[in-house]
Amino acid sequence: MSKVVPSKFMSGGSREGVSSFKEVQVERVKILPQAHADSSYTPESLKRIHFQIPPYANAFHDNSRSFLSFTAQTTMTGFNINDNVTFGNGLPIFNRMVVKSNTGLTLEDISQFHILTKLFTIVRQDEDFAVDRGIYGSSEAPKQVGAQLNTDGIKYCVQFNTGILSKNLDGYLPLFLMGGPSHTALSIELYLTPPTSCMRIVGDGQTTPTSISYSLKDVVWNACLLRIDESLCSKFNEIACGDEEVKIPFTTFHSHIQTLQSTTSHVMISEAGTNLKRIWTVYTGTSQAIGRNNVLPFMGSAKQALDKNKITKYNIKLGTKFLYNEPIQETINNSETLQYVKDCVWSQDKPLLLAKANADKTGTLFETADMFFHVANMCYSPEEARGVIQGVSSSLPIHIQTTFKSQPSGLYMNNFVELGYNLTIKNGIVSYEEQRPGSNSTY
Repeated sequence: MSKVVPSKFMSGGSREGVSSFKEVQVERVKILPQAHADSSYTPESLKRIHFQIPPYANAFHDNSRSFLSFTAQTTMTGFNINDNVTFGNGLPIFNRMVVKSNTGLTLEDISQFHILTKLFTIVRQDEDFAVDRGIYGSSEAPKQVGAQLNTDGIKYCVQFNTGILSKNLDGYLPLFLMGGPSHTALSIELYLTPPTSCMRIVGDGQTTPTSISYSLKDVVWNACLLRIDESLCSKFNEIACGDEEVKIPFTTFHSHIQTLQSTTSHVMISEAGTNLKRIWTVYTGTSQAIGRNNVLPFMGSAKQALDKNKITKYNIKLGTKFLYNEPIQETINNSETLQYVKDCVWSQDKPLLLAKANADKTGTLFETADMFFHVANMCYSPEEARGVIQGVSSSLPIHIQTTFKSQPSGLYMNNFVELGYNLTIKNGIVSYEEQRPGSNSTY
């Protein structure tokens, strides 16, 4: 049996870093959108926001301290004085995110990003809500938020939870190595979500507002840079500044959408990747409308009003192996699915953030707040979030079986395949490569 010595028995002393403001200096840089820096972005006209991140000399990009900021304002006509409109929790206002390299190579292209945004908000484990990020609890007054959005607007700050721009990226982005033949290290494109999929009506008025929309202005990418001097750069020659290849692991999502028309649906997904981590499955309506206190509802829970939207059982098969030896069957509530969701995001002993907002309701998180979804985890320990490769090859056919109480209609199955890759940088060229499960090396 191994013996562990209490850490307080040991004299650790202090560890010295390099000299701040001499060898490493933190710089805050505001980057404006290309061509339309002073414009107002709307989902009806100018709906693409495009940033180009320069290859700053001897600079690393710290995702954990970088963020997108903008002022959002709503517009509507024909409204009752007691009504206003707000966004959904977590601000699902971007429905697509594209990141390209300096040579125009698409490093990631995530569609249905607004659905993922709602997913990420549901499974957050923060202790407090964050109004500045569009995350509201039951104690917030949505009518007051809506009034401010309509008059003066609200300034929001957003960080991303996935991809190359993720705040949890395991490493700094060496921008000075990513310029190659161009004057751009990364190109970022964000596309605005239609109002029907990201906005809701709040208040107790009797007249439904019409012509509801929103606009974004003062859009800025607030970059946090770590600028190192030439002497320090030379010390890191073997790992960052020379001809060696730099590899940074990241996670992205591929979206697959199918229309469901049978009581028992068999959906096949074809993917090509060597590190499949999770499969997130969300059921949404084929058409969306701006409703009262309802944004982009997730269907399928046991408490749905219509039988055609109620899922009675489901299972997932990878190749010839079922992930659950027996289908998950839920007709009373969705407590079992909720537990599997918490297992998949390693939060068994932590409350999911929006469960607090639902504390005044009688059902579970999924049942009464239109937040039902299910997720299958291919990883076996939380170390996968710290760069340990644990996934499986997605070259195996993925088969999702879902049974409804009655034949569904007007329903989509949205599957998000979560995949791990390495961002690779060599001789100024940025690309990506697949990770090989079972080791910490790559092809």
